Amino acid sequence: MNIVDQVPDPRPMRAAHYVALRREVQKLGSVAPRRWRRSSVAMLLGISGVAGGVGVAAAAVYTHYEKVSNITTAHCYSLPQLGDNGTTIAVLSVTTGSSQVTDALGTCTMLFRDGFLTPGVFQVVHVTQPTTVHAVPNLVVCTMPDGTAGVFPGNSSTCSDLGLSQPKPSTTIP
Repeated sequence: MNIVDQVPDPRPMRAAHYVALRREVQKLGSVAPRRWRRSSVAMLLGISGVAGGVGVAAAAVYTHYEKVSNITTAHCYSLPQLGDNGTTIAVLSVTTGSSQVTDALGTCTMLFRDGFLTPGVFQVVHVTQPTTVHAVPNLVVCTMPDGTAGVFPGNSSTCSDLGLSQPKPSTTIP
């Protein structure tokens, strides 16, 4: 004989107690699945939120490249914004008589260094002393919607901040 054999038989329960016990068991049984459903929905929303955040971050890091197709002119901007600031440059070929900009970044750097362009000034400045070397801001080349090169003072995010593309790295940057 062991201890399990000594357990008395169940006692009869009054109907009121039986109904109350049954309701409590049903409440406990129905609460657990709701909590699981709520927590699984919260977990699903959390995971999808993290995945969406990663997607947005990847899109922000993604840089759109576009070829500079119009090499007849380029534009040197004195402000990191689109609009009427800076100047348009074109290099006229003596042999063909047509213009072709082969180094927009170098030409715009020269205009800043020689003092014709000044960061933050809307128009071209007339230099009076030719021997002064001026500070050159950090410049970045962007591809304009019409295919020309636009050179802006700024950093690597300037093109995307302005809604412009960067020139394809495999092509020669005019």
